[in-house]
Amino acid sequence: EGTLGFVTEATLTLTKKPEELRVMLLGVQDLTAVLNIYQEFRSQLPLTAYEMFTDRALSCVLHQGTLKNPLETPCPFYVLLEFENGSEKTLDLSMQLFEQAMEKEWVVDGTLSQNAQQAKEIWRLREDISEATAPYQPYKNDISVRISDVTSFLEELHQLLGQKYPNFEVVWFGHIGDGNLHINILKPSELSSEEFLNKCHEVDEVLFKMIARYKGSISAEHGVGLTKKPYLAFTRSLEEIQIMREIKKVFDPDGIINPGKIFDP
Repeated sequence: EGTLGFVTEATLTLTKKPEELRVMLLGVQDLTAVLNIYQEFRSQLPLTAYEMFTDRALSCVLHQGTLKNPLETPCPFYVLLEFENGSEKTLDLSMQLFEQAMEKEWVVDGTLSQNAQQAKEIWRLREDISEATAPYQPYKNDISVRISDVTSFLEELHQLLGQKYPNFEVVWFGHIGDGNLHINILKPSELSSEEFLNKCHEVDEVLFKMIARYKGSISAEHGVGLTKKPYLAFTRSLEEIQIMREIKKVFDPDGIINPGKIFDP
């Protein structure tokens, strides 16, 4: 997070450009299927992405009016997976896996991109979620748990939030391939921004205690910074935080590099 030094030069090792990327959108009935599909496809296809989002997330995107749902059957969860298609054999295998997932009732509906434009449009269904939910003043959390725990974690969290905060609408989406989840709470119209923020701080306590129990992280890809600084101790021991402080003193004894981030001086 820029607290230990400055990057003045970087040497990059580039990988080869993918020959052809295909994108598949799948409609699924439950979170267990999301993980089952991931394990099955990942074991046999060269996946480059595996994303999940909810029906509410999709409805927000479609409400903007610039995209259409390529699937005919409404589903509570959607999976977007991308793979490198190096040969007809790979493409045939992807369709076999899709058919098997249908037979096992993991998948209700699905589509596969036939060209780059279709792939781009499918990706937008996932990538436009943040912009589409912005009018609802979402309160966002960026957290992670082990991939094997994603299903039980989200099911437990959904039940807990439904009991404690029944008027809160939650939009989930995330990078399931690395256990990174984005949890967005949409502001109810009857609450002021201040009331909503106070309630969301209560949710943070509930959420972070759960994350600690699952041995996850309160901050996945966006860092701790200032916002999550008060909650660092949920997933880091006092000993770990003290070691982090000591490392900081070695590289920045005067505390001038991005001061105040992660923990107080």
